[in-house]
This record gives sequence, C-alpha cells and structure tokens, in this order.
Amino acid sequence: MTDIAPDGSILDTSIPVDDITPFEGKEFISDKDAYNYYNAYAKKIGFGIRKDTLEKSKKTSGEILSRTFVCNKAGKNKVPRENESGIINNRRPETRLNCDAKMKIRLTSSKTWKVTKFVAEHIHALTSPDKVAHHFSHKQRHRSKACRSFIDSLHEEGMKPSSINRVVNVFYKGEDDERVTTQQIIDHIRTTRHNNIGTECLAIVRLFQDRRESDPDFYFAMEVDHLGTMRSVFWADGRSRASYLSLGYVVVFDTTYKTNHLSLPFAPFTGVNHHRQSVLFGCALLADEQEGTFVWLFSQWLKCMHGIAPKAIITDQDAQMRKAINKVLPNTRHRFCSWHIRKHIVEQQVKLKSKYGDEMPTYFNNWYHARNISKCEELWKVMKEKFGIDENEDTWLTRMYNLREHWVDAYLKDCFWAGMTTSQRSESINAFFDGFVNANTSLVEFVGQYNKAVATRRGSESHEDFMTLNTMLVMSFSSPIEAQVRRAYTRVILKMFQKERGDVLSLHYEEISKEEFKVVYSIGKHSEDKKIWEEVTYENNREIKVACTCAFWETEGVLCKHVLYILWLNQITSIPDKYIMHRWKIDARYRYFGFDDAMKSRQNEESMERESIIRLWALRGNFNEAFDMATGSNDLLSKLEQLIKNFITEAGKEVRGKIVQTRDSQVGSEVDSNTHVIVLRDGEEITVRDPLKPAKLMGRPRNSTRIKSGFEESEEQKEAKQRKYGHCQQLGHYRTGCQLLVS
Repeated sequence: MTDIAPDGSILDTSIPVDDITPFEGKEFISDKDAYNYYNAYAKKIGFGIRKDTLEKSKKTSGEILSRTFVCNKAGKNKVPRENESGIINNRRPETRLNCDAKMKIRLTSSKTWKVTKFVAEHIHALTSPDKVAHHFSHKQRHRSKACRSFIDSLHEEGMKPSSINRVVNVFYKGEDDERVTTQQIIDHIRTTRHNNIGTECLAIVRLFQDRRESDPDFYFAMEVDHLGTMRSVFWADGRSRASYLSLGYVVVFDTTYKTNHLSLPFAPFTGVNHHRQSVLFGCALLADEQEGTFVWLFSQWLKCMHGIAPKAIITDQDAQMRKAINKVLPNTRHRFCSWHIRKHIVEQQVKLKSKYGDEMPTYFNNWYHARNISKCEELWKVMKEKFGIDENEDTWLTRMYNLREHWVDAYLKDCFWAGMTTSQRSESINAFFDGFVNANTSLVEFVGQYNKAVATRRGSESHEDFMTLNTMLVMSFSSPIEAQVRRAYTRVILKMFQKERGDVLSLHYEEISKEEFKVVYSIGKHSEDKKIWEEVTYENNREIKVACTCAFWETEGVLCKHVLYILWLNQITSIPDKYIMHRWKIDARYRYFGFDDAMKSRQNEESMERESIIRLWALRGNFNEAFDMATGSNDLLSKLEQLIKNFITEAGKEVRGKIVQTRDSQVGSEVDSNTHVIVLRDGEEITVRDPLKPAKLMGRPRNSTRIKSGFEESEEQKEAKQRKYGHCQQLGHYRTGCQLLVS
C-alpha cells in the first residue's frame, strides 16, 4: 500500500509498524521527508497530524532551525466569542483534546534533520483502519500536483465535478486505496477561482498576448472607464478574420446570453460557411446593452476587419443596437430576427382584435406576406382606411410599420441573406456553452470555452470539406446542368439545387409578354391560384439573363425551380457562371473580397496603409488557392516550388536584412503583474481592473442562460401598465404591489 505526499512523492506504508516508529536520533534529508515519514506512521497507528511550532534563525535570513509535528488533536479549540447581543456565532465542533503526541526535529550542522523529541502516547481513542484515511493529513491524492493538474484539465473541458471525480478515481485505481471525493474537487475549483479574483483582466491580456505569439493576425481590444475598470473586451483570431473576408457577406449578432460570474452579455459575430454551417467571426463580452457600448464594439469590429463592413446584419429588435448600427454601419442592410418578429405578432393578435375588430389579423397577415413592395404599400393603405389607423399615434402597429424595411419580406428580397433570417446561428453557438459554463465561470474560463467552440466548428467544416472532396453525390436527373453544379458546389448546396430541380416537374407556365430578346413567363403549380404564380423574366441577347419574383437567387444564392424550369424550356444546357455563386463552392474560404472589390465600396475612405493590408489578405487567399490546386500533382508542386524559390531569390536582393511586420493597433505588449499596468503600443500606460460584479438578477431563473432583448423588456413594461389587479381594480401592479393590502 502506498501514500502520496503533498510534494507528489510516493510513500510505502505496507511495512510493519515497529519498522517505521520514529525514535530520537533518527535523521532525515529534509523536513518534508520527516513530515511524510511521521504522517505514514500516523496512518498506520490511526491518527492524523499537523504542523505546529517552528523556530527560525535570527542571524540568517529566516532559516528554519526546528519544527514540531503534532497529533491533530493537540491543543485546545479557541473559545467562541459572544457578540453584543450575547449570542455566540460561528460555533465550531471541538476537535482538539490536548493530546501530547508529537515529533520534534532540528537542523544539524551537516544540514540534515534529526529527531530530538518523540512522544508516542495518545490520550484519545485511535481511528480504525477503514476510517483513518478521512484525516486531513492523509487526504493527499487531491493535493498532489499531478492530480490538481489533471482536475484542471478536465474542468477546462467542461466536465462537472461529479464526472471529474469518476474519471480521476478510475485513472488512479490500483495505486492506493485513497479516493478523491467530489467535495475535494469542488473545493479545489473554488479555491482556484478565488485566487484569480482581481486579476482576470490581467490574465485575459496575457492569454491574448500568448495567442498573438502563435497567431500574428490575432486581434483584441479592451474598453476601460476613467478609473481603469474593464467594461468590454472584443477578440478575433486570424482564421476568423480570414473567413470573414471570404464568407462575411451576412453576419448574425446576438447578445441574449449571460453566463459568467460577472453576467457580462456574450456577443458573438456569427455567419455561415460554404457548407451552410455556423462559423464564428469573433466575439465580445460587453459591459451593458447601451448604444455607446454597441458603437464601441462595432467600431472595433470594423477596425479588426480592415474597415470592410458586412453587406447585411441580423439582430433582434433592440433600439439601442439599431441606433449603433445606423451610426457605425450605415450602408449595411439591417434585418430583425424573424423568429422574434413572429413571436411578437402572435402576442399582439389579441390586442389587434380587441382594438380594431376580428377582421384585423387577416388584413395584417395579408399585408405582412405581400409579394412585393408596391403590393405591400397598397394593402397598408387599404388597412389604414378600413380600420382608421392613425400613423401619428404611437402604437405597436404604427411602430412596426415605420420599421417595415427591417422585417417585412417584401423589402428584403433584394439582399443576399445566405439562407439566414433569424438569430438562430448565434443561439446555436450559445447552446454550445450550456453545461460548460455557469454563473460562477470566470472570464478566462469563458474565453477558453469559446476557443473550444471555435475549434469544434472548424473541425466540422474540415470534415465536410473532406467529404465533399472525396465523395460525389449521385445525380438525380443526369442532366448537363446538374453535372455542372455537382463539380462546383459543396454537397449541402448541391442537395438544395437538386431539390429545386426536382420541383421543376410539377410546374406549368404561361407567356405574359414577348419581345425580340425578352420573354416574361408566369410560373406555378397547376393546382395553385394563378394570382400567386411567380413571374420569370428571360433575356437572351448576347448573354443570358434571368430573374424571378420569388427572389430565391438574390436571397439564397441558388437558382430557384422557376428559373430552372425556364432554362429547361429554352433548352439551355449550361448555367452562366454568374449564376453559380462562388461562396457556395468548395474553395470559397480561400476567396477574399479582393483588393478591387474592397476598394469599390470605400474609394474615398481607405488610406494607402489599409489598401496594402487588404492587398496582403487578398494575396494570401490567392496563394492558398494555388497551393490547393497544386496538391496531388507532383508536376504542379514542382512548378509552384520553383516559382517560390525564384521569388525569394529575387526579393532577397532588394530587401536583404529587412523584416517588415505590419500589425494592427491593439492592447498589450508588456504587462507588469504587480501593478496591473498595461503598456499600449503608443507607449501610454493604463491601469486595468476587473469589472465589478452586478447586483443579483432577481427575476431570472438560476439555470436560465438567455436574457430578454431591450425591445421585449420595453413591450412588457408597456403591457404591465395596462394590467389590473382584481382586488383594487388599479393599473400597473400585481397583488404583491397593491397599496391597499400593504396598508
């Protein structure tokens, strides 16, 4: 049988008691060896030990000259004190009985430790062998460095203490009879968190600095107030920035997740990759959900992405967020989450009926589902006249009408949304953290879990890349067009195309108008009302042009069944290249916005420095694409290798001995761990402190992770003002707030 000492060494306690009984004159190499020896003896006998008095040298710098180890029942418990009311608080059970058992050691001239006094007699009953391991001095397993490191690793992976307990005990099974308890693991985690209080911001800065050593394109920024207290932090790694430049047409932004011990809203920037999987473009922990905080975050977002704003963004219906987007991203199309919109519409149906009549919901739905903008405006006028709606009146209906460009489908058909209409992408990222973080999670732990979420997403993308490159989906129709898109698209997008192609067989058409090079068709199912058929415009003058009123191509990036039907009708066997969207191809992640594309949108705003940065990113994308094209061919690899060697030789003559490093202006290059002073790149020093923990959220369930948006809270407040309590018939409160009952 063996024991683990606090320093990690293993002690053998399987020898007879007489062979390990200490005696005066016995020598040890160190005081730790003496402690371990006496502790092993105590476990054999049936008691626990603790360290007692020590003697230090006054001549040398505090060198220890002697130590005393005693039975854990030595001495007396402190007498509890009474407070002003005569009540004794914090009464602890008595565990010390003035036992005299001890072992005293002293440092010799030869730097060894000799036992100078040993008392073996106890005045209390000894512990039986099956219970002696419960003494504190014998609970060594969970305090060993190896075990603590193992527990920390499992905890970082998101395992709960009860699960960690099972894994640790299975791992150490057979080495000794000591088991690590769940409470010991909880105490270790709690102690570690407590030791990090006040230094989390410093730890985050150091963590991000380490990331920059391995990832030069890693970006992070921290917002602090005038006192140096951290308010918000934003970060994105190089892979996320690269992915954004090729896939960041549409971004989903959501702040309805609060799970860390400071209750900072978690705000991920999420998109969709070429496999229609969620991809993370960066994230932030925010101080609050006010306009100023969002302005800071979106400004840092633009700076991180070299000033290239997304073409579209999807958020919930938050007024503060909308104002910030209008200021920082004025040219970005802003869409409200359709899930939240539908939820609000359902909640308002009863109120619409009570105010305008039973017919109102039908008229509202007809207006909401209008097929185009002109029809939408026409139906609004009809509804306004029929029900006497005053557009100047501040009601839910008028507010929603004024914001119609953010949520009504008819106004959103001209923008590419990559198949996204809700904030579900962000919420699926949030779901990853459920079970891995909780209300006690520190900021550093949260950042670590975010990194694991990113790694998981990228693993899924890599797997789907492999499957697309190494498998070919079976063709459903064996048509030239299907063969064309099978070579270009990823598997998921090909399945979308095959579904649209399959629906072609159920369609019929009528010609609406016909010119020399232009024909307008009405397309739909024979069983449907022709009023809801779609119109397809087909032009064949020098090049083929098609457009459908369903706007499936414009919003999804894949040709719809109506257009495919017309192409088949006109015996077109090849889709024009402009109707095969590159961002759905297997190599989409290696295509950056490109220097020319980026400059078109910001001709008067980009500086030469920013132009060079974007050119570098575009060049990197081209190099990655060339490398992928050469992979698998020895001839192409040899040509690429020779080109690179020639370039290095030629460039070396011009820039010999010079190394140019271009980096963004970010927080963090030197950190003083004692004063928590962070030196910025411009030489300015700032003191950063951890944010204060907010007051407890009384109305929010402990296990809840999602918080309500500002719009939802404001709507609930307005609704609360109209509530009546049955006892007093007054507005705006429940039974608990009734003044009549209080009085």
